[in-house]
Amino acid sequence: MRWRSFDVAASCMVAMIVALASCTTFVQPTTCKQGSTACGGISDARFCGYVAVAVEGADCAELGIIESKAFCVVTTSACIDTHYAVKNHDCRVLRYERVRDSARADCTPGAPTFINR
Repeated sequence: MRWRSFDVAASCMVAMIVALASCTTFVQPTTCKQGSTACGGISDARFCGYVAVAVEGADCAELGIIESKAFCVVTTSACIDTHYAVKNHDCRVLRYERVRDSARADCTPGAPTFINR
């Protein structure tokens, strides 16, 4: 009976890890003043600079999210590892590389910027 409890606990742990790894954060397009510490109504914003590695969706190119190109996400907390999806658009960032984590809007100039609310 002991091993059965262990098997159930192990299965639950694996399910939680898979669920966390597949989290999706929904973002919306925004603009921020270069060098600012505020954006989109967030006074102490965190600016997460990324380079897209794998994207999917018909709206990605229109939004400026293109594989091997920079994009920026503004958030109220720390930059996290997640999947990004653009709210009300057919665009998901499946994989990316983090290149910047800053308290100032110093993401790559001209990079499309999105806000996580």
